[in-house]
Amino acid sequence: MRSKAAAKASSPQKAAEELKDLVVGYARQEIVAPLAKLGTTLKLGILGALSIGVGLVFLVIAGLRLLQTEAAGVFEGNMSALPYVAVLAAVVVVLAAAAAIRARLSKGDRP
Repeated sequence: MRSKAAAKASSPQKAAEELKDLVVGYARQEIVAPLAKLGTTLKLGILGALSIGVGLVFLVIAGLRLLQTEAAGVFEGNMSALPYVAVLAAVVVVLAAAAAIRARLSKGDRP
């Protein structure tokens, strides 16, 4: 007497086809679907990073223009480079804060 499972997979061709279908289904479920989700996440992350970067560049330029126009009498002669130094210092502070937050988050600490 043969079992029902043995009767179903009586030919090696059927067994090979079932194995192929199983492997293809598993690959789609465990490889293709997560990679598609990762692609969407990466697209949104890159778009967000570019948006923040462009916004910060505009903010830095606006700060420089503000210092140059509103405090024009203060930064004359030998002091004309001071607005650039002030804006550069502000950028360094923002980058240091971002690096500190990233290091803190990579350790697993949550705010």
